[in-house]
Amino acid sequence: MKKYITTVLLLWALLQPMIAVAHDFALNGIYYNINQFNGNEVTVTYRGNYAEYDNWYSGNISIPSTVTYSGKKYSVTEIGTFAFAHCNGVTSISIPSTIKKMGDGAFWCCNGLTKVKISDITAWCNITFVSSSSNPLRYAHHLYLNDSEVKNLTIPDAIYSIKENAFYGCWGLTSIIIPSSVKSINQWAFMECAYLTYLYIGSSVTSIHDWAFNGCTSLDSLIVSNDNPVYDSRNNCNAIIETSSNTLKKGCKSTIIPNSISAIYAKAFSGCTGLTSITIPNSIVSIGNNAFDGCIALDTLNFNSANCADFASTADERPFYNSNISIINIGDNVQSIPSYFATGISKLTNIIIPSSVVSIGKFAFSGCSNLNGSLIIPESVNYIGEKAFYNCLKIDTIKCKSKTPPSWEQIVVFSPDTYNDVPLYVPLGSEITYKEDQSWGQFVTIMGYEVKYDILAEGILLNQQQIYLDVGATSQLIATIIPDSTTNKVVNWKSNALEVASVNSTGLVVAHTAGTATISATTTDGSNLGSSCTVIVTEHLIDNNNYLSLKDIQAFRGDTIVIPITMINSNSIIAFQTDIFLPESLEIIQEDGEYQISPSSRMTRTHSIMGEKISNGAIRVISYSSNYKPFTGNSGDDLFYITVKVADDASGEYTIQLKNTLLTNTDFVEKAAPDVTANMYVNAYLLGDVNGSGTVTVTDVVATALSVLEKDPHPFIFEAADLNQDGIITVTDVTRIAHLLLFPSLSKSSQFLVLRENSDQLCGKEINLSSGQIQTFCITLNNYMDYSAFQFNLCLPEGLTASNFQLTDRASSHVFDVNTLQNGNIRALCYSPTMTVITGHEGALVTFDVTAAGDVNGDITIDGIELVTADCQSVKLDAFTIEVNNASSVNESITGKAIAKVEYFNVAGQRMEEPSTGVTLIVTTYTDGSRTTSKVFN
Repeated sequence: MKKYITTVLLLWALLQPMIAVAHDFALNGIYYNINQFNGNEVTVTYRGNYAEYDNWYSGNISIPSTVTYSGKKYSVTEIGTFAFAHCNGVTSISIPSTIKKMGDGAFWCCNGLTKVKISDITAWCNITFVSSSSNPLRYAHHLYLNDSEVKNLTIPDAIYSIKENAFYGCWGLTSIIIPSSVKSINQWAFMECAYLTYLYIGSSVTSIHDWAFNGCTSLDSLIVSNDNPVYDSRNNCNAIIETSSNTLKKGCKSTIIPNSISAIYAKAFSGCTGLTSITIPNSIVSIGNNAFDGCIALDTLNFNSANCADFASTADERPFYNSNISIINIGDNVQSIPSYFATGISKLTNIIIPSSVVSIGKFAFSGCSNLNGSLIIPESVNYIGEKAFYNCLKIDTIKCKSKTPPSWEQIVVFSPDTYNDVPLYVPLGSEITYKEDQSWGQFVTIMGYEVKYDILAEGILLNQQQIYLDVGATSQLIATIIPDSTTNKVVNWKSNALEVASVNSTGLVVAHTAGTATISATTTDGSNLGSSCTVIVTEHLIDNNNYLSLKDIQAFRGDTIVIPITMINSNSIIAFQTDIFLPESLEIIQEDGEYQISPSSRMTRTHSIMGEKISNGAIRVISYSSNYKPFTGNSGDDLFYITVKVADDASGEYTIQLKNTLLTNTDFVEKAAPDVTANMYVNAYLLGDVNGSGTVTVTDVVATALSVLEKDPHPFIFEAADLNQDGIITVTDVTRIAHLLLFPSLSKSSQFLVLRENSDQLCGKEINLSSGQIQTFCITLNNYMDYSAFQFNLCLPEGLTASNFQLTDRASSHVFDVNTLQNGNIRALCYSPTMTVITGHEGALVTFDVTAAGDVNGDITIDGIELVTADCQSVKLDAFTIEVNNASSVNESITGKAIAKVEYFNVAGQRMEEPSTGVTLIVTTYTDGSRTTSKVFN
């Protein structure tokens, strides 16, 4: 039987290449299979053997809704299994509304895909995605509905259920509104929408899958309709709460857990990389497994729950696994530290166990490898679970204050090295009791010490009793314990209105919404003394007529770029301040300790501008005038510039924010401006490396030139070739890649000007042709500037053909090529790999032969003219036309005679290449040797 199975598997493997390469037909570079169940439909498939990566789709792919093959019209309804797998060259995809299904791995590993265009959002929501890798949005940074980019998505009312994988990995989305028509949101529907910040869930959504929003790491506002009967987001908590069970189902980085919540669902905050601190309130009785898994920025945990003794039961259900918590504040009402409470939190350095704790669960602090100093077990503890402090090898002293040894579940609580190397201190007189205990007696060194009774606090004072804060502002409260000799000076901070203002374990207050909150500080030594501060939060009136503005930016990894920040203002502004938030991969360059922040011409000599990093990591920029002068210039002009370094390993889209902006007008009235967000997309490829080899070589110059001529080089990375980032590949890009090759120190994102010089001219004189005649035509360049390259398009009227294109001696050392484009025009391209300048400043530049196949109907048009200066500036000239006259209009032909040649002479009898100004004599010689002469007046 085993042999039979092996034979079948081998036969199947041998047949795979034959199966994989099958496609029924190809049209316009796209491969199709006819649907075997519906002969009127086709499926988009791969060209070759996908298993061997023989799949060469690249560039911008537009899938049609219908195709016609062998006289039959088919509807395109499916994108098949692995259709575009490993097509790293595909940069954008357009998907018609006829597509009903995307097969497994349809866009697997399409790492170069950045844009997805759809024609109908309702049709998109109804597509069946077999797997997450079949959804192209997983790789795209931008979603387009027709030609308009979609960042703020409102699901159409016609949708009743959002299917699995529908918007999986759609990095282009920043906000989503789910209307009341939607009943259910299925698994992975919005998974890994990494830049999603705002989510609104309508009143009729009654089913949300556990994994629907996992990986939405930037979520900041999470709102459920007040009319929803199943879910809510009470107290502006920025979370999805299952109303009937009071269970927090999904949280985000700004979630404040309400006191009315009794449970946190499994994986509720999983992967929430923006979460920095969290408070577990007293009402929590259970926390689901891995609730905070992957919260790598989580630094501070405030644990106040007295009843959450058993929220984790196995090593696989650690709620704070893979977090970076360094501070855990255990509230003085906690009676039991749960099992697996802090297992494996390597960043945790110290822990204070309050005197309210009576039991410590198994593995509670196991693997906290940086837990150091003295471990004090209070007198109240009577039970410690198995391996509660296992592998806590930096603890150097253990003090157990109870005269009666706490019981252990197993004989191992600490690591063997701890028993051997760390001294155990116990109350005087209880040494023998501990040594005879089966568990505690494992310590090699047990010594008695005099347990000093704690000096309790007699009072607590706060540095402020009332503070006023704007929304988003912070203030530091400081608690002073009296007397100074108090043994335990740790205080417990608490806010009675977390939605208004919150406070962390160090007394830092953060204002959230307008209102009033009371911040209290309470002693934890059993004295139960407290003091409070009233926080009044006000919200600046947002002025939408005066604000700072920031545009989206393209950059390359390793770049140093200058980013302009403009000011839109309807009033005169004399001063401003703003906080610039940059991601880790971007930083403002410093010189001599000062940030590179430069004023624009809108600032007068009396204006000062400066920037400093503040406590929340932002760079605060302030500018004002010593004599209260307003900023000059027009609304929308640049106000200042920041010089930013992009990290060498940066890749993808990053968010730059301007927050807490305040503008002061000439009446000294200060108003808040709206927050501003812009995206910087950092390209991972090397600029100029169009073939993906890892370096810029002459091959890249040639490949780019072929692309300009529409000769379709392969492989070819469009974005790497588009050096001036104008969305098209021209001779300017060819020249700049050559420049990069010769001068590698050229800034990768140098911005070159596009010039228009009316004084420089590409031109040609009118010509006269009769049927069958061949004439040499020249294009002349009259120029003041020095050029090293050029391109133009030649559009010939019906009856004319062109051949034998040649450069004149003005560009004899240049590369020159021509090609007929898809639209029938001829494109000419000339460049110099060594940046050699075209000689002279007037005269013929290109010659070619023009042949008249019959009577000529129309003129010659020269357009698409682009010249490149010696310093890589792009110069675009206006199109021009060349009049073409039939020879019969200037010289009557002799019936029945064929023309051998036509010659031109001036009135002095000197031969010319073409008619000139003044009088031209035209001598026509026929094949029988006869001649005719005529005059032309120009």
